[in-house]
Amino acid sequence: MALGRLERAIARLEAGVESAPSFGHDENEALFRLAERHRTLREATESAIERIDRLLGAN
Repeated sequence: MALGRLERAIARLEAGVESAPSFGHDENEALFRLAERHRTLREATESAIERIDRLLGAN
């Protein structure tokens, strides 16, 4: 259940980024940094989900 909530939250974040309005240079830079942090968090989350899946499969 928790994994499903994480995946849905990530999908909502990604949908919001795709529909974002146009911004100035400073705002674009801030959004770029935010997107980089989001990408890092997503990779860490997916890695954690894979590890949990492996642990659950081992039982």
